[in-house]
Amino acid sequence: MVSPPARSLPRSIVVEILLVATLLVHAQSAPQQSKVTAGRAVRHNVEAQPKVAIVGAGIGGAFTAYNLRQLLNSTVELHVFEGKNIGGRVQTFSYEGHAYEAGASIVFSKNYYVRDAADKLALRRVPPEGSSEDLFSIYDGSKFVFRQSKWTIVTLWRMLQRYWLTYFTFQAPKQMLQKFLRLYDLQSHGRSFDTPEAFLKELGLYDLTQQSMHSYLKESLGSSTASRRFATEFVAAVNKVNYNQDSGLNAFAGMVSMLPTVNPDLFKIDGGNVQVPQMLLDHAYPDLHKTNVTKIVKSSDGTFQIETRHQDSSHVHGPFAAVVIATPLEFSSIEFEGVELPHIPARKFQSTVSTFVRGAIMVSEHAETPFSVISPAKQFPDQTILYKMFSTNAMQKQALQSIFTEHEVIGTFPWYAYPKFQPPEQFAPFKLADGLFYGNAWENAASCMEISAVSAMNSALLVQQKLNLTSAPMLINGAARNAAIEL
Repeated sequence: MVSPPARSLPRSIVVEILLVATLLVHAQSAPQQSKVTAGRAVRHNVEAQPKVAIVGAGIGGAFTAYNLRQLLNSTVELHVFEGKNIGGRVQTFSYEGHAYEAGASIVFSKNYYVRDAADKLALRRVPPEGSSEDLFSIYDGSKFVFRQSKWTIVTLWRMLQRYWLTYFTFQAPKQMLQKFLRLYDLQSHGRSFDTPEAFLKELGLYDLTQQSMHSYLKESLGSSTASRRFATEFVAAVNKVNYNQDSGLNAFAGMVSMLPTVNPDLFKIDGGNVQVPQMLLDHAYPDLHKTNVTKIVKSSDGTFQIETRHQDSSHVHGPFAAVVIATPLEFSSIEFEGVELPHIPARKFQSTVSTFVRGAIMVSEHAETPFSVISPAKQFPDQTILYKMFSTNAMQKQALQSIFTEHEVIGTFPWYAYPKFQPPEQFAPFKLADGLFYGNAWENAASCMEISAVSAMNSALLVQQKLNLTSAPMLINGAARNAAIEL
């Protein structure tokens, strides 16, 4: 449930809102075989250790490897396969000595797995890009319908004028969060789930994935003018910024998107969020295979062989007692042999382009707004500002010229950020077959780094049960304790 704050420009002509896309986000893939170690020698007893394969080294894959190492210590031999970059959809780039998030950007303070991992790894949590003094505005395509003031009392008065009491009485995101936080206690006691439906129903959240945010708001808020404005302006803008989608997305994803508006305690990692998956893998010390998985074969004895290809060479790895797929199958072309897969619903992913532009905003009646959000990332001594923009398609030169005076495009990063939510959502199972697990099965419920971390713990618990191995003291007890205390 990571949701980001969109830090606005006082003079911009864009949809700016309290969040900048993170929720967004998540993770899955990364770029010959190497051993990742945590500064210590690792000796594998091949005969005594079952082997576990993890496909994907994004947030989900890194947390899966880390959780398995925490749960089972050295009783398993871990192998991670990644054909691209470690971190997947969590990517950072540097410009003039400063790190900027090109992918998943912001973490919500009650995302306990990501937060606790950052603390255990001694990573410094810092406020998101932009200044706390930045104000936000909502632009409907022709005019500003709401502007934040530097005076709190003025902002509250404007909220009342525009949305009456709707903003203050809308408690659904808080209620959803209280239900979601139960999962930490469930997982700390070793509870795992074979399907997303069972997990979501246990939390009391399944129904939210079966209806749109639009229909939920209509049912819960009514049809008054203030309620309609709140739904079509405020909520729609938040969802557009976070998921680049309108309020047709499912209500659970919509609630996740709204969380920073009720509790704006957010952070990112100093030096780049990508350090989280990188350091998780360091501490899990798996064998890291920098190659693409092309086929997963289940043998008659129940073990798995993994075929890979790197450039012009192919290899076969195994046997593995269990395999965890920690990347969306939509992003891969993995073939399966010897296993009858259950139905896996087809999902489309939302294309998002992160564009970083250094320049100065030019307010013009001819300005185009072909993007979801624009926010200041850093101001330089020459008074120019580095702006971060999210859009569905690459920003064209003409559009940029209508928004900025002299400017320079510093970087453009296209990525498939998250699924296109289409309620009622249908889910693939977490357990595809005996010993074969799929962590990304519930990403179309909501998409963010913490959702990936939660599925990674579920995958690790499923593997532990499959191998029938005793757990070590569990990493997640701290997260469960924090959730209970802070509720």
